[in-house]
Formats: sequence, C-alpha cells, structure tokens
Amino acid sequence: MFGALLAEDERAAGSWHAEWQPLRECLLLVGGAAHTAVELATGLIADADRMAENLSLTEGQIVAERLSIRLAPILGKPQAKKALRAASFEARSSTRPLADVLAESPDIVGHLSRLELTELLRPENYLGAAPDLVDRVLRRL
Repeated sequence: MFGALLAEDERAAGSWHAEWQPLRECLLLVGGAAHTAVELATGLIADADRMAENLSLTEGQIVAERLSIRLAPILGKPQAKKALRAASFEARSSTRPLADVLAESPDIVGHLSRLELTELLRPENYLGAAPDLVDRVLRRL
C-alpha cells in the first residue's frame, strides 16, 4: 500500500482496486490486535511491591541511561559510556550496587557524590522521555 502512494497522482484510474484487499487485511489485523489487547488487559492488576522488587534486581542498572545522560556533558559521551560500561560489568560480577562501584570510580569521583549517584539510579525517580511526550500530546489538544 505504501508503494502505491509513491505514484498517488499518476496511477491509472482502476489500480486503486488492488489496494482494497491489503487494506481490508490490515483492518482485520488491527481489530484482532485490539481485541487481544482488551483480553490481556482485562483483570490486570498492578502489584506495586512486586514491580519494585523486580526493579531492584538490577541494583540501579535498569536506569543507567539516566546516568549516562548526566555524565556525557561532564566526561564526554565516549568516556561516559566507557566508564558506565566498566562499572556495570564490575557491579554485576561483584554483585554490588552500581552506585557503590561508581562512587569508587576515578572517572566519577569529584563529579557526582554517592548520594547523587544513588538518586540518579533510583528507577522511581526516572521517567525518561515520558513527560515530554505527555506535554506534546497535551499541546495538540
């Protein structure tokens, strides 16, 4: 269907009939996906304690992107990535929290305190791009 759009104003008068079947199939697929989504979401219960337990399993590594964004202007993007990767491997192999390993890293010491690292690596403090996306949708309304 997207291929047919390339010649939208130049195609023959009857060729658009060929698009009916793919369009119908797309609509059926979307309808089926929506139906399945309703089935999956019905009765879904959010267990905040279980979610917090799952998030804590990574010892802060699940939100390492946030720390990478904070470190990039300080260390430079390549060095920040390298330092964070090394600390992540060390944290995983030593089963220590990422904040502890980073607090001892010569690249990080002097730039961020142990408390700042801990706060930056708390999943409940990081929403990523969600606030910007919400603002964008609200501006459209």
